[in-house]
Amino acid sequence: MSRSLASSPAIELDDCWNRIGVWRSEETVCPRLKEFTHCHNCPIYRLAGQRVLQREMPEQEREEWTRIYAQQQLSSATDTESAVIFRIGDEWLAIASGVVNEVTSTKSIQRLPHTRQDVVKGLVNIRGTLEICIGLGGLIGIERGLQGERYGTVGTSDRMLLIEKDSNRYVFPVTEVHGIHHFPAYTMHPVPATVSRAKATYTHSMLHWNDQHVGMLDDELLFYTLNRSLK
Repeated sequence: MSRSLASSPAIELDDCWNRIGVWRSEETVCPRLKEFTHCHNCPIYRLAGQRVLQREMPEQEREEWTRIYAQQQLSSATDTESAVIFRIGDEWLAIASGVVNEVTSTKSIQRLPHTRQDVVKGLVNIRGTLEICIGLGGLIGIERGLQGERYGTVGTSDRMLLIEKDSNRYVFPVTEVHGIHHFPAYTMHPVPATVSRAKATYTHSMLHWNDQHVGMLDDELLFYTLNRSLK
């Protein structure tokens, strides 16, 4: 509790601690100091502190803090994004969680004739429905890589992601799925010039996650390209 306690708005106090107490401006010394040693220990000082804490907050101050808290909550709600992080070969990628319909175990792929095998791998059965399976790695130019050990113990290996946007659905196999990652929008940064041209085309930003640089896929462009490839 500070010595300026008596200056709190709408509170009238006899700030004896400033006049005759430890912060005295007069020669007279409070006789209670011998008993309590310091004003902090005096019941008069404690009572004054309680009155300050229980004071009515000025209307202008109340409105100001209401506005500040409202802005903080709005910022928290609008600036936080989420993505599903996964790995193909040695590359960590992410895609907006809003377009991920399901993460499923690896399914057998029924090949289709006369299709680009690097893009359309075939059909897979997901819960009784045949879905188009694509080769995301081939589309954006990612090699299978060394496929070393799985990341820690939290990832789920050898899975497929079912993505959906505007009633268009596609499935693609991945090496590993970490899961959903929430992050502030301002932490995304531009794609560096060292990223391959094909990957950079489908990546609109980069995320820093667990000492990994993760490419955030442009789902709008991805679905546009896939829809055109199948026409």
